[in-house]
Amino acid sequence: MSQDNDQAATTSPAAAEETINPWDLPIEQRPALFDPCAEIPIEAVEQGVGESVEAVEEFSRNDTRDLVSCGWKTREIHFVLLATWKSKDNYLSDPAFVVIDEQADPNGRRILRLTETGDDASRTCTQLYFTSRGTFWASLDLVTALREFKGRRFANACEVLAGAIGPILVYIPEGDYR
Repeated sequence: MSQDNDQAATTSPAAAEETINPWDLPIEQRPALFDPCAEIPIEAVEQGVGESVEAVEEFSRNDTRDLVSCGWKTREIHFVLLATWKSKDNYLSDPAFVVIDEQADPNGRRILRLTETGDDASRTCTQLYFTSRGTFWASLDLVTALREFKGRRFANACEVLAGAIGPILVYIPEGDYR
């Protein structure tokens, strides 16, 4: 009797510690999609871009199962946050995107950095994080003709995005699912 109880006690905790990759589950069984619009405070966005932002209604979409997005603008940038369950392989094979860097790690988290086909990569940059609650997308477009932000010239939008995402990172779900 004691032997059976001991075996159950030693095997149960190990089984409970198994982690399940949410990306391996059918979509209807995955955790709730990350909602950057509700879960990232506007103060973090404003801290990241260094000034007050104005919401842009055209950047917003809320289909909590497939896609959630919101965005803001300043005089110098457009900034969009989005969440979806679209996988890394789907982004890599999508002709609508051009990969800038597949192994970037600018803030201690691995990301996929890309731009949309036809966009100027020096003016537009998107970073993707493949988390436990879906793909988190942060995209920044420099709208000033001289590619300046806060009076400083930048080689490209990815430099601006790497700085702007800093205060937002603490809100992004954990994980690096590829």
